[in-house]
Amino acid sequence: MRPGPLSLVSLSPKEKMLPLRVSPIKCTLAAVMLLVPLPGAGSDLTDEAVNRCLYQMGEFGAAMVQACVDQELSAARALSQYSEEVKEIVARCTRHMQRNGWSTVKACADQDIEAAAALAEYAKEHDALVKRCQTQMGEHGAARVKACADQEIQAREPRKKD
Repeated sequence: MRPGPLSLVSLSPKEKMLPLRVSPIKCTLAAVMLLVPLPGAGSDLTDEAVNRCLYQMGEFGAAMVQACVDQELSAARALSQYSEEVKEIVARCTRHMQRNGWSTVKACADQDIEAAAALAEYAKEHDALVKRCQTQMGEHGAARVKACADQEIQAREPRKKD
């Protein structure tokens, strides 16, 4: 008696293996797509985050991809809530860092916002130095300007003998 059409006995060893050859990336994508809510207006942002996270984290499994997507969407939401005063900083960081993800854009913006506040304090005592660093590094953001100023200030301090 010959086995029925659905029996694994009738399959060759190679054919028995075919169902197991599903790509882990495809499984991860399917799992993430089921877990990630897709709001109408934010679906482009969600799609972008899912694609980036699959590319960057797919080899580590669905949980890591999901954590990445959650972090990206959270960072994008946070950036949209920043005040008008820092929109220029956010725009610069977005232009330069968006290809690396919204978490990177947010980190850039947060660093530049903090550095801008420090530079305002530095300018009280070292105005010419801050202006020179702004001329040299200004297009790279306040964090780079602050690093320049910190280096200049440190170079001016007398060295302590150990």
